[in-house]
Amino acid sequence: MHYGITTEATDFTKAGMKDWRVRLLKAILFFIPRANPDHERLYPQVRFWALELDEEGWPQREVGLDAARKALFCAPDARNTGFWPDMARTQFAKSEVEAISENAFAALWNDAGGGE
Repeated sequence: MHYGITTEATDFTKAGMKDWRVRLLKAILFFIPRANPDHERLYPQVRFWALELDEEGWPQREVGLDAARKALFCAPDARNTGFWPDMARTQFAKSEVEAISENAFAALWNDAGGGE
């Protein structure tokens, strides 16, 4: 495993999340369980993602971080599959993330409630 921080997919906005087209799509697809029901509302606050990546660069775990790099949430968990782990086509090279240590990732994971 290796660990890193990325700013990819940090452009969600509250207005965008409440856009009528997004609401319409959610209404049409209401019967399909959402991948991240507890975390989606927090996406506009995410400015960084701390990722645990397997040796091939596939995301295994994530921590959403705010502008001060404070942990907002972590996934996957019992109800949320995670933004990055759920996107099966997104692979990261080591050079595409700001490297952090396993201990730093573990601290962020625990801060977000992942150690419970």
